[in-house]
Amino acid sequence: MISAQSHQLFRDLLDGARRIVLTTHINPDGDAIGSQVSLGSFLVQGGKQVQIINQDSSPDNLRFLENAELPVQSFETERHESILRDADLIILVDNSAPDRLGSMEAPMGAVAAKTLCIDHHPARNAPWAHNIVDVDSCATTVMIYELTRGCGWTPDLVSAEAIYVGLATDTGFFRFNSTNADGHVVAAELLRLGVQPARAYGEVYEQNSVAFTRLLGHALANLRLDADGAVASVTLDRSLIDRLAAQNEDTSEITTTLLALDGVRVVMLFRELADGRVKVSLRSKGELDVHQLATEFGGGGHRNASGIVLTGRLDQVVPTIIARAESLVAL
Repeated sequence: MISAQSHQLFRDLLDGARRIVLTTHINPDGDAIGSQVSLGSFLVQGGKQVQIINQDSSPDNLRFLENAELPVQSFETERHESILRDADLIILVDNSAPDRLGSMEAPMGAVAAKTLCIDHHPARNAPWAHNIVDVDSCATTVMIYELTRGCGWTPDLVSAEAIYVGLATDTGFFRFNSTNADGHVVAAELLRLGVQPARAYGEVYEQNSVAFTRLLGHALANLRLDADGAVASVTLDRSLIDRLAAQNEDTSEITTTLLALDGVRVVMLFRELADGRVKVSLRSKGELDVHQLATEFGGGGHRNASGIVLTGRLDQVVPTIIARAESLVAL
């Protein structure tokens, strides 16, 4: 639950700002985009001049959330650095770590003194002048809902759906351990506003391409098990991704299938990025804390769902992370 002091800080900062920029972490997910779309609508309806600027564009399965009147812009140095400098307030959602801003890290560091961070992840090396962080909240969209409702705002259906998708995807549609009673209360209120869970689920998870389905097949066929079956992992190299024309596919949901395996406690998906780095998606069951593992390598996220982006070849990264996962399940 957000404190009265945080509600007051939110209102005070908005009262003194006319031009506002919203941004989030690299590779934005449902919680990040849902937070931006709903908060952006609230601000525009309050008479603010708002722009949403992210390093990366939204994945295809989440673009249905975007408001055509408030598009998500992809960061371009020459075009957007001046917009950040001229803004009265920057609001960073669903992320507090500068190193998860990608190419926006330096420009955001330059405007840290006028940045408000709203996040439910543990703060890490956060330089932001203002912070509203609630690690007990199951999604940043829940925090946005609470803050805007505290200002007397009732979200329209588009904004309500954006909040719901952020909440639902960040809790694995209410199955992760981060799910709590407050999240269910917010979900119920959003349904009363007209949100349809079946539509939300269908838009996010039932729009798979042929390329993704073929990639999933290859991943499962090459499943690796370690630690007596407690650690499951798959590796997707660039040659496979390119051959299947799956460059822009969101592969994180492959981990859901792996986590359903009997006896598996930690799942890892290694994906080689176009720039040569390796993205590692981590999932776990119960009390096993993959967030702890992720932070050791500069990543972040939640106890049961985290991620890392590493510099190095797959044959270097994979054994290192698997060995660390094996030690984690051995505790």
